[in-house]
Amino acid sequence: MRHIPLKENPPPSGLKRWLSKAKILTQNLITETDSEKRKEIIESNNAVWRNNTLKKYLMDLSDGKCWYSEAKEVYSHYHVDHFRPKSEALDLNGTDQGGYWWLAFDWTNYRICGGVGNTKKGARFCVLKHKANCHTDLCEDEIIYFLDPIDKDDTLKLTFDKTGKAKPSSVDENEWDYKRAQYTIDNLDLNYEPLKEARKDLWDTCESKLNELQNLMAEYNKNPSASKKGQIQSKLEELRTLTKPKSEFSGVAIKCLLSSDIEWVQKLALGAA
Repeated sequence: MRHIPLKENPPPSGLKRWLSKAKILTQNLITETDSEKRKEIIESNNAVWRNNTLKKYLMDLSDGKCWYSEAKEVYSHYHVDHFRPKSEALDLNGTDQGGYWWLAFDWTNYRICGGVGNTKKGARFCVLKHKANCHTDLCEDEIIYFLDPIDKDDTLKLTFDKTGKAKPSSVDENEWDYKRAQYTIDNLDLNYEPLKEARKDLWDTCESKLNELQNLMAEYNKNPSASKKGQIQSKLEELRTLTKPKSEFSGVAIKCLLSSDIEWVQKLALGAA
C-alpha cells in the first residue's frame, strides 16, 4: 500500500458538473429524515460513483493500480469503493452500527479497489471509538480498524515477506497497529493467492537483479571500464523504477531491498542512492 494524495488533488474541471450533482444529492440526503427515502436516493443514483470520468480521475492518482493492493491485473476489475460504507457498517461481530449515508456522493470517501477486495470488504467497517452517525459528526475523530491509503501513516503499517505474504509491520499481536493491519489484510483479502504469487515473483526479480548488480560491481572494481559502469547504472535504474509509486507492488520491491544488510541497497530502497 502506497500513499494516495487524494485530498491534495481534488477533481479536475472536467468533473465540475459531477461535483454540482454530488453536492445537490448530498444536500438531499441531509434534509431527508426518512431513512428508507435516503436509501432510495442513494440506490437510484448509483451511476454517480460509477461515472467513467470520476473513475479515471481516481485511477490516475495511483497510475492505474488498486489503492489497497497495488495490483493492476491480478486483483480483477476495479471498483470505486466507498471507504466508509454508505448503507451499513458492520463491526467485528457482523452487527450493523449504521452506514455513512451522507458520504455516498462525497469524492473524498472514494477509493479505487480491485473487485476481489471490494467484494470481501462489502459493508465491513469496524470503529473502535467515536463512531460517526450523521453528517454533523466528525469522521476524523473516529478510531477505525481499516488502514486508509490516503493516510501516509497508515501505509507504514503493512509489510511483506519473500513468499509474497502481506503482514502487519508490528510483530506484537496486542498492539493496535498490528490489529488494524491484520483486520485490513483479512477483510480486503490481501493474501489472495494470485496476489501473493505476483508479489513473490517481484521479490525474486528484485533479488535476481541485485545479484547481477553485485557481480557487475565486483567485476568493475577488479577491471574498471566504461561499459561495465554503464551496465551498473542501467541495473540501478531498473531497481529504482521498481520502487517508484507508479510501479506495480512497489512496496514489495522496497521491502525486498530494505531486507538487505548492504547499506547502499537500503539507501536505494529509500530513494537516497
